[in-house]
Amino acid sequence: MKTYTIGEITRLGLLKNHKGEPYRHKASVLKIVLALQHSKARTPWGIGYEVSEAEIQKHNAKWDD
Repeated sequence: MKTYTIGEITRLGLLKNHKGEPYRHKASVLKIVLALQHSKARTPWGIGYEVSEAEIQKHNAKWDD
């Protein structure tokens, strides 16, 4: 299963809010990621957080009707 870092999630617009729009700021994405099941990963800029694609889909499914 593919995992994404916070920067990738923000750039690709993977996490959606209750209106179905992607979160625009890394701080907003970080707040959501910390609530989801995540792991730490080494990035070129230091330690970052990774979230699996399944966790992202599970979060986005909460807002689907």
